[in-house]
Amino acid sequence: MFTREVWRDRTAAPDEPWLKNVSIVGVKQIDRIVEVVEETLKGNTVRLLSRKRPDAGLSLPKMRKNELVEVLAINTGCLNHCTYCKTKMARGDLKSYPLEELVEQARTAFERDGVKELWLTSEDLGAWGRDIGMVLPDLLNELVKVIPDGCMMRLGMTNPPYILDYLEEIAAVLNHPRVYSFLHIPVQSGSDAVLRDMKREYSSDHFKMIMDFMLKKVPNIYIATDMICAFPTETEEDFEESMQLVRDYQFPSLFINQFYPRSGTPAARMKKIDTVEARRRTAAMSALFREYSRYTPERIGEEHNVLVCEMATGE
Repeated sequence: MFTREVWRDRTAAPDEPWLKNVSIVGVKQIDRIVEVVEETLKGNTVRLLSRKRPDAGLSLPKMRKNELVEVLAINTGCLNHCTYCKTKMARGDLKSYPLEELVEQARTAFERDGVKELWLTSEDLGAWGRDIGMVLPDLLNELVKVIPDGCMMRLGMTNPPYILDYLEEIAAVLNHPRVYSFLHIPVQSGSDAVLRDMKREYSSDHFKMIMDFMLKKVPNIYIATDMICAFPTETEEDFEESMQLVRDYQFPSLFINQFYPRSGTPAARMKKIDTVEARRRTAAMSALFREYSRYTPERIGEEHNVLVCEMATGE
């Protein structure tokens, strides 16, 4: 039995001694997990880790945490090679699920299962289709056709490079009455120098272009973003550029992460910033986020439709 702390600090390398008698299932074999569990209960150690096998099918059995919400993964893997991230090692290259299968699964969830919300999810929503000769707007335009009245769709996380060419099309979808005006676009840093060291494949100006366009074209859009504080090559000037980006846009949702080296990644081999300084920067950005109001005073008194999909527990 491993504690949460053990798993957080360990790398799942199959040849490590602490994994000697542990059954392991790779992400491309998740559809065989029942078989692995059954064999493990018999006392056998099973390891299914091949990266050459096609990804598990889209229509795997699922148990919804919320019976009113369908979480639909539209692709696995990604096109990026970010220097700080281990997702690429685990998930591999981009593999988009076919448009027809995704639309049918959404239709079934609404019509047969009675869900009220459709959440699109992936490692990078915007990259969908680039491996099968399609682009994200192709999928979104088909999905909105199967959303019944009284139901809504929410888009997941997308990295900046993959939506720059389709801002008009995505804005049109976000203005659809059955689509939430919401985007999660992680910027990670306001410094071009740091973005290059992260291998993020876009500049701060690219991110600002997306922000300015969406804020203009989609009324009351809610844009969430992520920031990494104290990346190894981040100078005080770089950090100030990130702080200024937060001041300029006052993101209503800001996920602030202090850099943590993931073993096996290029960034883990870089010289870390002093821990005290890293904590100071993280605290400073958190304090800045708490300073501003996420909703401007002129919006007080507005009326909006609300879709309730969950009951609160406790008081």
